[in-house]
Amino acid sequence: MISAMDLAIMLGIGSFAGIIIGLVGASGAVVMISLLYLLLGFSIHESIGTTLLASFIASSVVSSVYYRNRNIDFQPCIWLILGAIPGSQIGALLAFKTPEAQLRGLFGIVLIFMSVYLWRKGFDREEVVKRFGAIFNVKSRNLKLIIGIGIGLWVGVIASIFGATGGIWFFVILLLVFNLPLHKAVGGAAFLMALTALFATFAHAMYGNVDLISGLVVGIGAAISGNLSAKFANASPEDILMKAISVLLAVLGIFMISLEFLSINPH
Repeated sequence: MISAMDLAIMLGIGSFAGIIIGLVGASGAVVMISLLYLLLGFSIHESIGTTLLASFIASSVVSSVYYRNRNIDFQPCIWLILGAIPGSQIGALLAFKTPEAQLRGLFGIVLIFMSVYLWRKGFDREEVVKRFGAIFNVKSRNLKLIIGIGIGLWVGVIASIFGATGGIWFFVILLLVFNLPLHKAVGGAAFLMALTALFATFAHAMYGNVDLISGLVVGIGAAISGNLSAKFANASPEDILMKAISVLLAVLGIFMISLEFLSINPH
């Protein structure tokens, strides 16, 4: 039975991650995974599966807003999700087959990599679009569909292994390959993030690595705080905020990796 203290911690984890998602649109999932592991004693496998459920809830709230404003074009999303569904199953199998210590260390490395990237460059959608614009300037319809399925497959695998649902990849493909307007690219990316998280959650649940109650509580916390914090995003000093988040990710990543070398078991 889950104690009131554990429920409060879960709600706090979700709310904290939601604030990060709402302010900068990134890094929320990895924070949820890290804190579920460090504060509540989840295995790294269960932390990833439970975070995917929470991410599904939070992304669904965001995508519903875009849907009500008619800013989701479902046709190109179909091709991306055709790749994401099998990708999520493959990723879940790979994660399940990876021993706890190795997966924890790999996740720690990803945290540090993200920390360095955010510290140096921040998270700028316009920069990403410029960087990939020439690469994804595709005219052929068949090639567009192949790229869509391929990116969907890649994101599905990564989502199931690391719990991050690849919104920026979906955004870039919808904007540059399928030539959607900006709002529809963002709305479609949110919709695809929700679906990818959902299928990845099912995949992890098959291996017993999803805590339903925890995922619901964390997801509700993330959805509420993310929705509120997004309204204040423009008022925040972004450069300082990015550096603070990058430091947090670096600390979490180093701690994850050091557990193996120091023979520490936080559980």
